[in-house]
Amino acid sequence: MASATGRACDELLALVGEVTSSNHETDTGPKYRTYAAAGVPVYVLLHREQGKAFAYSDPVPAETPAKAHYATKVEVELGHPLPLPEPYPKLDTAFLMEE
Repeated sequence: MASATGRACDELLALVGEVTSSNHETDTGPKYRTYAAAGVPVYVLLHREQGKAFAYSDPVPAETPAKAHYATKVEVELGHPLPLPEPYPKLDTAFLMEE
């Protein structure tokens, strides 16, 4: 998907990372679909309520943003390393388990 300048989103933004707020539905619904529709290559979500970390990649834009999604999902329990697509290293999520 091209930006207002005509450049593809993956040329401007390669990865988005978020830690869920108190409104988990926004992070797992509208934001997920918006990033996929925009062609953001990797969306990392640290979901505190579920105690899991997710790495979504390979965005699949759709005719309408509401149907956009990611083709690949990697999931681990918080506290474990989260594998990310190349060229990124694994993301250490252990810091989220510290009190």
